[in-house]
Parts: sequence; structure tokens; C-alpha cells
Amino acid sequence: MTWRKRIFEILEAGRADVPFARATDIALMTLILLNVFAVILESIPEQEAAYRDQFFAFEIFSVIIFTIEYFLRVWSCIEIDHHDRFRHPIRGRLRYLLTPMALIDLVAILPFYLSVIFAVDLRVLRVLRLLRIFKLTRYSSAITLLLEVLREEVRPILAAFFISSLLAIIAANFAYFAEHAAQPEKFRSIPDALWWAVITMTTVGYGDVVPITPFGKVIGGFLGIIGIGMVALPAGFLASGFATALHRRKARYKGMVDQVLANGMLSADDEKILERSRSELGLAEEDVEEILESEIQQRHVKIDVCPHCGKSLA
Repeated sequence: MTWRKRIFEILEAGRADVPFARATDIALMTLILLNVFAVILESIPEQEAAYRDQFFAFEIFSVIIFTIEYFLRVWSCIEIDHHDRFRHPIRGRLRYLLTPMALIDLVAILPFYLSVIFAVDLRVLRVLRLLRIFKLTRYSSAITLLLEVLREEVRPILAAFFISSLLAIIAANFAYFAEHAAQPEKFRSIPDALWWAVITMTTVGYGDVVPITPFGKVIGGFLGIIGIGMVALPAGFLASGFATALHRRKARYKGMVDQVLANGMLSADDEKILERSRSELGLAEEDVEEILESEIQQRHVKIDVCPHCGKSLA
């Protein structure tokens, strides 16, 4: 195995069977969380004044680690065996640089180098550094599942958002004409009325702007009732998308089980393959055990390892 291949498997999340991979994941996740806490504590004037040098030293250390990680990922990305578009030494790496996770890794280190070259507002720099928390999406199967669902359900969600926006604009126009004369300061313009429409539609109801005319109250009641259904639409799309995506992942795992058990045996190597597949798909152990036991019983498979603990039964 080449060094590039070994580096790729260590940095690739989910490779629990690769030496040092799990320890590397835990170390990077811990460093990311410490960076988030450091940014939060640094916003407290007393803490920033007392530990300014320590914060700066920790920032330099974090940037060095994240920079090394970034270049190692770019260097080893051509080892991604399920994406032929990354295979070319130059074009493959350029394509990888434009992937969402690579851009997140770049954002994690770019603010520091920008602050060295340009005069950047420290408040803006602090917010950009806080974006490092998005690096955790690489290590969370739940967030990966959420991003997958959002990608698949983006069209109906955008459609619901578009309809809700039209409804809010129409309601804001009617509310402006109904309330402007009675409340010229609060309903000074249609954009001001649009703020009230959005808050009413989302059922937040801050109470800073309230219609007082009969027609305005009718509009507010109608908007509140319709808004409950319109705002709940994206939640329904996401729930349906989650169920579909989870069912699809279980089907993929079942297909993997079928391939592994094709020879009528479950060996220790097969167990490692299934565990890697379970980790990559983000499935619960209870779900995969149920699938595995069902397939074993149906096929009368000879078992060399325990499907629960993975120990040899010999």
C-alpha cells in the first residue's frame, strides 16, 4: 500500500478498520470543538484580555494542523475509488477543491491567512473562524443524511418557500393599506408591513407590530391560519425525505449483505466489510443486526463469527 493510499484511508471518515483512523478522527473533532469554544470565550472582553497570547498560540497551532490536513486531503483525493472524476492527478484535484467538504476545509484556514495579509475586522474574523464547526459534518452520518435529504427535497421546499413568500407579500400589501392611516409609524411602508407578515405567518408573534383596524385583524387572522400549514410544508417534505433516504440506505446495506453471503458463509473479513458499510451508511446497529439475522436465517448461512460481537465461533 502506498503512503498516499494509507493517508487517504486514515483521513477518510468511517474507515474504522484502518489503524490510526479512528484516533485521527477523534483528535480532529476534538480540535474543532476546542476552536469553537475558544472563539466563544474570546468574545468575552475579560477572557480575551487575560488570555490573548494563549488564544493566539492556540489559533496558530490549529491553523497549522488544519492546513496540513487540507493539503493531505487534496494530495490523496485521487485515491477515491468510487469517483473516477478525481483520478486525474491535476484535473481530479481541481475538481476536489470545488467539492463542498473541500471548500469547508478551506474556509477553516483562510481567515487566518487573510488576516495576515489584509487588515480584517476582528469581529468578522471571529465569525469566519466559527465556521470551522461545519468541518464536523464530515464525521457525522446524521448531518450527511440531512444534507442528502435537503439535496433531494430542494425543489418542493423551494416551491413551498416561493408560495409562502407570495402569500406574505400579498398580506403585507393589504395590511399596509389597512393600517397605514391608523399606525403610520409601525406600518410606515410595505417593507415594514412585510416584517409583520413574516412574523405572523411563522407564528412567532413578537407583538412589536399589531393590527388594530378591523380589516387588519381579519388579514392577520387569515394569515396566521394559512401560515401554519404553509410553514409546516417543508417539515413534511423533510420527514418524508428522511424516511425515504433511511429506507434506501437499509436497502443498500441489504444488497451488501446479499453479496457477502453469496458463498453461504460469514467470515471475519465479511464481518469487517459489513461493519464498514454500516458505518459509512450511518445505520444503527440494531437495524443492521435485524437485517443480517434475517438474511442468515433465510439462507442457512454457516457462521464463522458472531454477528453481534464479531468474535470467532471456532
